[in-house]
Amino acid sequence: MREAAGSPAPAAPLQSAPAASQAGVPSAAALVLNPRAGSLVSVSRATLEAAIRDAGFTVVATAPEDASIDDQWNAVEASPAGVVFVAGGDGTLRDAARRLIGGPRLLAAIPGGTMNRFCRRLGLPPDPVAAVAAVSGGRPVRLNVGTVNREVFLYQSVVGHVTWLMRLRERTREAGMRGWIPLLRAAVREIVRPGGRTLLVRLGPGRRAQGRAVVVTTPPPEGPHHLSLHLVPGRTAPVRLRQAWRWFRGRLGHDPDVVAREATRFVVAGRDRMVRLSIDGEPHLAATPLRFRLRHEALRALAPRT
Repeated sequence: MREAAGSPAPAAPLQSAPAASQAGVPSAAALVLNPRAGSLVSVSRATLEAAIRDAGFTVVATAPEDASIDDQWNAVEASPAGVVFVAGGDGTLRDAARRLIGGPRLLAAIPGGTMNRFCRRLGLPPDPVAAVAAVSGGRPVRLNVGTVNREVFLYQSVVGHVTWLMRLRERTREAGMRGWIPLLRAAVREIVRPGGRTLLVRLGPGRRAQGRAVVVTTPPPEGPHHLSLHLVPGRTAPVRLRQAWRWFRGRLGHDPDVVAREATRFVVAGRDRMVRLSIDGEPHLAATPLRFRLRHEALRALAPRT
């Protein structure tokens, strides 16, 4: 499985920092910015750092506009920052979580990608500057995260041939009406000549299920402590078309043929040695078996005030 960019550095011990801006939330902060994220192209580091100061934090680590993600994290590790504002899409935030899990720092997410599912789940507004303002006076929370073969995911992982729909959905959003053309072609191809093999899900002794795709979603903040599974059978062409349409609209769980399960850990196996896999929207090719696990309250994050 492809590793996320960069290697996690060990968490540095926090040095003396300014007084907390509110109970339980350090005021010393740093910013990690992915300048290639779609909605951050027109937002500068200086603008976001000014917003962080306006929100009541003291920026104690900074980096040049053209600094790499790894260089920015090196600056964070060398600083007394107790809160790390991370601006980017779901992949950037997933990499941040991988670095911060088990450490003393709080993650403060800033939406900057296409989907921003993790930020939406936290209740953050889509505008980056408004998202910073929303956590002023916010509260620290502990979030459950998922892992698949030890790779962290914050929102969702999808196993199986159905991951082609995720790529087409992104194209449609970027290309407008023109994006529907490849989507329709792919839908027809899927009906005539479906791809992918059946996946076997082992939930525990005597508990098994199967489907052509498996959708795994982490629980929302302060939600149930288990992973949600949706197994997609897709036995006939009309059913596959219906499920593709509901998947595209984000309503796959409402399909009557989709089987829902709950578990804290399980294994996905298949007849093929390698399977298609997406982790928070990023495509991978992974070797089976895939071992999923819920990590209970593993990530400390800053949520908006209620």
